Amino acid sequence: MGETGCGKTRLVKFMCDLQAGPPSNKDRPKNMIIMKLHGGVSAEDIIRTVTRAQRLATDNRRQHNIETVLFLDEANTSEAIGLIKEIMCDGTVNGKPLPKGEESLKIVAAVNPYRRHTKTMIRRLEQAGLGYHIRAEQTEDKLGRIPMRQLVYRVQPLPPSMLPLVWDFGQLNNQTERLYIEQMVKRCVSEDRIPTESIDVVTAVLTSSQEFMRRKKDECSFVSLRDVERTLTVMAWFLQMLPVLSVLMNTKITDQTRTNNTQVTNVCRALILALGVCYQARLEKRNDYRKVIARHFNGPLFKLPKGAKTIERETETCQDVFLDQLETLLAPNIARNTALKENVFMMVVCIELRVPLFLVGKPGSSKSLAKSVVSDAMQGDSAPSDFFKRMKQAHMVSFQCSPLATPESIVKTFHQCSMFQQDKDLTKFVSVVVLDEIGLAEDSPKMPLKTLHALLEEGYVEESAHEDDDNTDALPKKVGFVGISNWALDPAKMNRGIFLSRGVPDNDDLKKSARGICEHDERVLTQLQTMLGNLAGSYTDLYRPQLKDREYFGLRDFYRYRQETCTLLYNVIWEIQRHLCNRMVN
Repeated sequence: MGETGCGKTRLVKFMCDLQAGPPSNKDRPKNMIIMKLHGGVSAEDIIRTVTRAQRLATDNRRQHNIETVLFLDEANTSEAIGLIKEIMCDGTVNGKPLPKGEESLKIVAAVNPYRRHTKTMIRRLEQAGLGYHIRAEQTEDKLGRIPMRQLVYRVQPLPPSMLPLVWDFGQLNNQTERLYIEQMVKRCVSEDRIPTESIDVVTAVLTSSQEFMRRKKDECSFVSLRDVERTLTVMAWFLQMLPVLSVLMNTKITDQTRTNNTQVTNVCRALILALGVCYQARLEKRNDYRKVIARHFNGPLFKLPKGAKTIERETETCQDVFLDQLETLLAPNIARNTALKENVFMMVVCIELRVPLFLVGKPGSSKSLAKSVVSDAMQGDSAPSDFFKRMKQAHMVSFQCSPLATPESIVKTFHQCSMFQQDKDLTKFVSVVVLDEIGLAEDSPKMPLKTLHALLEEGYVEESAHEDDDNTDALPKKVGFVGISNWALDPAKMNRGIFLSRGVPDNDDLKKSARGICEHDERVLTQLQTMLGNLAGSYTDLYRPQLKDREYFGLRDFYRYRQETCTLLYNVIWEIQRHLCNRMVN
């Protein structure tokens, strides 16, 4: 029993590798089967996997004289926990005894702890986006009287006879976690993904980021070594892109400041941008985080001329560059506000690397617009700019979630998406599952979203891979994933990827949006320039009191009001000009 991402699976896999030999040996026997359990796994699925694992255990003992392990990951998320108890405690499957002795199968189950969120955390989760689609007292997804959404992990209670078998894996302390992170960084160096000189700084920055997030009292506190692995992957990708990206960013910075400021190195820039994707994006107030990690940037490769301000400038400049390359795809009256820039930036990076992304925000926070822009931008050789031609071609498969969605429909969408990747060069093509309004399926009686855990981590696995022994080494094809929602989501799902929460925009961002809507007409913008602050302030005064209950007015009302104002003012200016021209003619 232990928190997600603390190394339970890696430990068992390492012990199996000690018997089977190094992974580099292609002829080594397979002595570990991992079964990812979730709410959609049935008892028949478990029985089929146990039968196949037992056959493999017999073969491994006779041919290689090694043991075989069946690893049941997240065992207490499945409603078939009674069958798992029978297998582990009684040694039987549906009353039929399992083989014993040297040829017996070793079974290890990993379970997540039962823990409820604090009241403050529950209140915060219910205020994300538009809150939950179904109120807590009305949901049918409960453990006893407690709604599952109020648990850190959606788990089933363990049978009493299994409790003596539980061993507390615990959590990594800061010192041990730093050792883990250092080894992960060194492995990236050995694979030539990042330079050797960056080991100490990258280790210190990632360790500090993990500690900072854990001190938070909201959903940001759920971090694990998966976040470290993800950050290193994103950093390595940015290092590959920076020979072109840095030229664009340096030009942008020079144009904005009108001076040739000292630029950061590519390695430093790659680390900053990776942190912006994997850590900073989930925070609403980000300045404190930037100040904390800026202290660890030192040495010739990691100089920050202005400390935390340099981190902020680099992240915002990169987002501006991404959007600048899509200028032809954006209509003149579309505001290049913070929400659109960050949404596009995060989607492009996550789709390129097949990292799951959950985007939660209120209506009008540019979620669907960003999806449309990214879909048009990531077209491979047909992309609108040379910069995006260097990225993969993305094929999006959308699924409209609803309270009537079923687990089979979600799995079928992933299957369909993985089929598009067959016989394709996966370094140049990515198929993406887009679940629109994913929050509407959160409280469906059929609980379709419980199937996401395994699909996001491992991808879709063909059914034949479970039944055909000769196909046990078939690798699933992982697809990209974007979940878009106006409603709050279960934190256990969002931990499987990157979570980007779009909060309520401040007055500065509202003014920027208002200016962007009408800046295509200089005459209208000149007339409204002095009114932008008052327009943003009046909307904020109208909107804030709604936060105590369900919202009626939203961002789309503000945008529409601004568009109507611009249209009316344009018509007035045109009529005045026409009238003056007629008088001059007469």
